[in-house]
Amino acid sequence: MRQFLTMALLASSLGLVACDLDTTNPNSPTQETVVTDVEGLLALGVGLQSRFGTSTGAFIYSAGLLTMELGAITTAFSTISDAERGTVPPGAAITGDVWSFSYRTIKTANDILFNADNVVMPRGTRSGLLGMAYLFKAGALGNLLQAYEEIPIETYNNPTPDFVDRATALTHVLALLDSAQLAYADTAPSAQFTTSVLATGLNIPNTILAYKARYRRLAGNWAGALAAADSVSRTVFSVLPFSAQAANPLFTLSTGSSGVLPRDTIRISDPTEAQRMAYFVTPAAILGRIDTPLDNWAVFSAITSPIPTYYPDEVLLIKAEALVNLGRLPEAQAALDSVRTDCPGAGRVTTDPGPCLAPLGAPLTAAQLRTEIYRNRRFELFATGLAWEDLRRLGLVGATSSAKRCWLPYPVGERNANPGNVPPDPEGTEPPTDNDECATLVLP
Repeated sequence: MRQFLTMALLASSLGLVACDLDTTNPNSPTQETVVTDVEGLLALGVGLQSRFGTSTGAFIYSAGLLTMELGAITTAFSTISDAERGTVPPGAAITGDVWSFSYRTIKTANDILFNADNVVMPRGTRSGLLGMAYLFKAGALGNLLQAYEEIPIETYNNPTPDFVDRATALTHVLALLDSAQLAYADTAPSAQFTTSVLATGLNIPNTILAYKARYRRLAGNWAGALAAADSVSRTVFSVLPFSAQAANPLFTLSTGSSGVLPRDTIRISDPTEAQRMAYFVTPAAILGRIDTPLDNWAVFSAITSPIPTYYPDEVLLIKAEALVNLGRLPEAQAALDSVRTDCPGAGRVTTDPGPCLAPLGAPLTAAQLRTEIYRNRRFELFATGLAWEDLRRLGLVGATSSAKRCWLPYPVGERNANPGNVPPDPEGTEPPTDNDECATLVLP
């Protein structure tokens, strides 16, 4: 990575314990962050990428523990291993990490959005910074609305923000993505932005489009999801890079005393998926705190391993699902076959998972296609956190189901800082008995 990027990531990493972005309540900073020069904004832009990587990692590990993708080693804290069973008290790290790291990302994005117009800089620098800030604010809120039943969305210099429901939050996320696309396209990003801020491997335009497809899908806007999915380049693989100074949080978590690693259940559940699962995990027999053995990471095996902003075949699976719901079954099956037959070294992107499976063959019904789409999502999108929403939609939530909880409780710190607005926890400390307690989409 560039020297400026490495230095700024180090500053951002140190800032996790040293600056006003990290108060007990991230929505209520101790002072307003005012940036008066372009160098300050550039540093915020670099730090924003690191923060979004950290908050994405927090969402992945929390969702993974609750959906039987990840497990805790024998020496892990009890709150981590308890989460595998769906037991999550409001003070557990699993809920505080997703919340605090996401709102730190949003705070940094807001610092850019609310200061950029007051700083003299090349128009292409402003365009790049604003596009990235809108994108990662949307991405952080999108992760939050998949983890909590209600969330605040208007938090800048607002110590007691109101909470909104998922539908309102989702509308806000999609509006932010529209703003990201408009801002980034306003003027071609300047050399100052692309050389001093933009991380190697991150593709902002395609990530915006992929997130539009992702969140239009969540909103049930199938025509819009299809249009966005069709706009994503099939030759781009966008990632969030890490360094020795700004470590991959999933690698760090797997090697520390917390010891969160992939469970072997998904890997061994379908031998035909050996090719795809080899991308994510290396088989092992590490003892977990529950009966299932744990594997090692393959995809996050180093401190510098990147986290994808999205997987290219996520977009094709969104396209296939949209086509099913629009009644265009032959096209849906063709899109699904494109995912199934993708092979590393022979597909559109050589560094993404590749199942190398045969085409489906005879035409499938809508129900059969939908089942196959969700089966592919479970393997293709392993360790992204996205399985949690899928399992909610499929009604597989509860103490004896694949997803142990529908929602996380609200963190104690937020409840103490904003007692008048934080809603009651939607579930108790223990997991719900069945999916009836989980308000979610019912699939056709």
